[in-house]
Formats: sequence, C-alpha cells, structure tokens
Amino acid sequence: MVRRGHVSVGRRVLVVGAGPAGVVTAFGLAKEGAEVTIVEREPDVVASPRASVYLASTLQVLEELGLLQEALSIGAVGYEFNMRFKLTGRIGRMDHRLILDLTPYGYSLHFGQHELARMVLRRFLALPHTRVQWNTVFEDLEQHPEGVRVQLSTPQGPKSMDVDWLIGADGARSSVRAAMGVAFDGFTWPETFMATNVYYDFESCGFPFSNMVADGANWHIVARLDRQDHYWRIAYGEGSELTEEQRRARIPGRFATFFPEPKPWQLERANSYRVHQRCASSFRVGRVLLAGDAAHATNPIGGMGFTSGIQDARTLILSLSALMKGEAPDDVLDWYAYERRRIFLEIANPTAIELKRRTQETDPGRRLEDEANFFKMMDDRQMARGALMSIFALLGRPYRPDWQDAYVKADQGKSGSPATMVLGADAAARSSHKTT
Repeated sequence: MVRRGHVSVGRRVLVVGAGPAGVVTAFGLAKEGAEVTIVEREPDVVASPRASVYLASTLQVLEELGLLQEALSIGAVGYEFNMRFKLTGRIGRMDHRLILDLTPYGYSLHFGQHELARMVLRRFLALPHTRVQWNTVFEDLEQHPEGVRVQLSTPQGPKSMDVDWLIGADGARSSVRAAMGVAFDGFTWPETFMATNVYYDFESCGFPFSNMVADGANWHIVARLDRQDHYWRIAYGEGSELTEEQRRARIPGRFATFFPEPKPWQLERANSYRVHQRCASSFRVGRVLLAGDAAHATNPIGGMGFTSGIQDARTLILSLSALMKGEAPDDVLDWYAYERRRIFLEIANPTAIELKRRTQETDPGRRLEDEANFFKMMDDRQMARGALMSIFALLGRPYRPDWQDAYVKADQGKSGSPATMVLGADAAARSSHKTT
C-alpha cells in the first residue's frame, strides 16, 4: 500500500458485472498491473440480444487495448449506414469511408457484445492476479479510509472481501449504485423494446450492415450481427401492456411488415426489455466508482449506451492506473466522474433521444423535415464528415491538473445545448421527455 497525499493507493480492484464495460475496465486495469477480480451474479456471460455495432470511437478503444485485431477476426466489417424514410421511400446513405483520411476507423464492426465479453475475459484471465467468480452476488459495501469491505453471496455462502477500489458495472439495476446511496434520475419509456436475431437475406434486398427505418409505429432497426450468412438483428417497439407470450406471438406479423421481400426466415432468439433515459447523480463516492449502464442508461437506438460504456471503461482505466502509478493525484477520479457524467448528459443522452424520435416520428410534416435535413447533411461533404467524426466526442477530454478551472468553469458558462451531431442527430433533442 502506497500513500499519496491523503489517499492510500492500493492495487486490489473488484469489478461487479461481467458485461462489456466491466470486463474491458478489468482487463485494462490488469494490464496496468492491478490485481483485479470480477464477480458476476449469472453463471456465464449473458448472451441475450443486446448491442452488436461497434462505431469508430469504440474501435479506437479496442486498438488502444490491443483487442482490435482479434475483434476484426470475429466481426463483420460494414462501411455504410442507411436512414430509410418509409413515408417517401427515399434512402439516405452515409459511407464511413468518407473519413478514412481523418481516422483509420472508417468502418463499423458487427458482433454481439457477449462475444466481446468472452474475448476480453480470455485475455484478462491470461494476465497475473486476475480471477472471475460466477454465481456471485454483490450484497453491500462498507467504506473506510484504507479501502472497501464488500459483502458477497457465493455458492459456498456469504463472503466478505477487502479491496482498495470497487467498480460497479452491474447494469441499470445496479446494486453497487444503490449501496452507494446514489440517485438514478430520469425516466422510463412507455414502450417495450424487442430485440430479435433472425436469419433473412437482407443483403440481396440492398441493405448495408447498419439501417434505421423511420416509419412511425412500425419503426425498426436492422443491423448485421456477425460473419454468419444472413444473420441480422431487428429491433422494434411493442406495447408494454402485452405479455411476453403475446409479444412473441406477434413476431411473424411484425416481420411481415419489416421484411422488404417475402423470403424465408428463421428466428434464432428474441428478448424484450424496458428502456430508460437515466443518469446517476454521481459516478464516484470515495473508493467506489460506476461505469456503463450502472452509471447511465439510454435507449439503444444509435448505440449511445454501449459506446459510452466502453468509453467510460477507457477513461476509468487511464484515471485509476495513473493514480496507482503516482502519475496523477486522487482528483483524477473526480475528473473521471465529472467528465463521463458530462459526456452522457450533454451528448449521449440527448442524441439517443433525438435518434429515437426520428425513427418513431408520426407527424408527416416533421418526418419530411427530418428527411430533408438528413439529405442536406448527406449532400454536404464537410457536414457529413463532421457528423461521422463527431462520434469521437464521446471519448471526452484528457485529464489536466487544473481541470476544475480549465474545464468546469468553462462548462458552467455554456448556454443552451451543444450542437454535437452523431450520425446526423442534432444533440438539441426535440423530444418532450426531459430527465429530472
């Protein structure tokens, strides 16, 4: 144990949650010399349909961690994004290769987040002083000046564990966040989201690997899942008043509306879930930190939640490892908590709300306005390049010792919403929903 300033800095880290944000954080910290344990309440990585599209800023993080080449060997590479406007039948097309002179990540990568977690866990467990405990439930925590005592439920019974740092990456229903006494402000959307994996030949129908279909109540997202032939994700909305059996019974009828041609199809799996726009009131309380969905939750349209979670992991790795190495003071963790919360509230959250509105808009006038705005952006090369590059805004700013003066005061002087655009969505969302 090394004492720096008023903080005793140790290397024992417990990460609660084996989802993408958790395992990436654990792997990055272990690479930097930390002793890291992951605990997960499930018996294995959860494979239910979730995020599957990796955008440019996520690809950068994977490369920084030495994971990109293996990810490329698993995933399918896509170059084009389509916004399909059913009201007129027009298709707006954006090609990621438009920014290849600005970044090497001028493409999207497609494979399930559970495959990423498994890939990272293999690398993680090959490092010294690492372990994963499945079927293990976080119960409570007690902080003291030198560390954190954590109470766990294991298959062998209750267990206490002493660590220097605790990271909650245990999802939107985070038990770690609850034990911190941190609020999770925001709202829950009324509808239920359906995520289905299906075999269907979208390729011969002219679909690239990433598609949003703006069609009012029949909105849907179509994205290639991985390298398997004709293996796709279709996500759409259903009424929350329906039972799970009723939602599943409606799948053939919904697919008949979504499929561009009457071709054979086979459902591989389906999952339904409620979605939220929520943010923790703080991402840090002493030696306990939050990342990923435990820190913030958003609807999945546009991939803002998954993408932000991976970027949380990056910033937390940089911040906590710098503290452990004596390269930064303790307030580097306050910086992490401040900057990642700002990124979510100013960029990811309003962008996700606006993308959801655009796909689900029912007013014909606004739908035509959205369409005109998209084509205006698409036809302006510099505007399109700016929209594609703006995904890197989710990485956030680098730490500097004078961040409270250099950044916070400037942030407090801002007026109105930022004009950051991610794939053509103005972050000044026009939805009537507001976080509280």
